[in-house]
Amino acid sequence: MRRFNWRLFRRKGRKKEIMKDEKLLLKNVDDIKNPREDRTVHEVAREILPEED
Repeated sequence: MRRFNWRLFRRKGRKKEIMKDEKLLLKNVDDIKNPREDRTVHEVAREILPEED
């Protein structure tokens, strides 16, 4: 009977997290390279932070 390899399981999970972060960065790389100068900090905060009721 084979035993479950927890080390490989953990490594696979870490790799998935890293790839997910890299994909998100590549998706937003244009926004990171060319920030919009006409936006204020408050406008950016409204986009990023969820609205509270």
